Amino acid sequence: MKIHGNEFALASKLNVELNSEDNEGLIFIPKNVTLLLEIENYYGKIIINSLRLETQEDEFSLTKKGLEASTASLDIKLIDRYLFKILGDKSGIGHSPYSYFISYDFTSFEKGRRLTDIDWAMFASLYVFACNVLPESVKVELSLAKELRISEENFKRFLKKMPKTIFRKNEHIESRGGNLTFEAEELILSKLSSENKVLFEESPYLKFYSGSDLA
Repeated sequence: MKIHGNEFALASKLNVELNSEDNEGLIFIPKNVTLLLEIENYYGKIIINSLRLETQEDEFSLTKKGLEASTASLDIKLIDRYLFKILGDKSGIGHSPYSYFISYDFTSFEKGRRLTDIDWAMFASLYVFACNVLPESVKVELSLAKELRISEENFKRFLKKMPKTIFRKNEHIESRGGNLTFEAEELILSKLSSENKVLFEESPYLKFYSGSDLA
């Protein structure tokens, strides 16, 4: 992937090019096709603002039949996951959506300490955030387990133990997402600095998520 730029700060945009050299299993692009994308960092989520396809300019590809033949095998259903993977590479851009979450000490989950209501509320908000910003094909439980430095099984146990006064899960436990309660919102706001209060109120990803089941 060719990236025009070397940083991906909040609200910034990047132009990227994808071609057949990016065929690593998640996407497939024919040899004579290039994808030109403009992407944006929206509160940690990678948003595709525009996508344009270019084909090799020869006599065959410029015909309708040629265009159909060259793009028939194009497969970019998981392009969001591919972008997430490549931009997250620490040797490159090093994009991590979690760096745009509210700063909070989650070590109580890692070290098995007694959890307080604010711990649960922030855990719930982090989970909702991840559900919103991670691609649908990325497993939220595994990603957050790595971020919190706990096992995936322990993360699932914490998810099941979240107090109903703090968080309401969508449908069954394996469904992705849920909503913070008003009580949890008020609790979080009472503990945040002025700067983080603004982020909590402005970000569309910290309180609610209603989506499909995990793939």
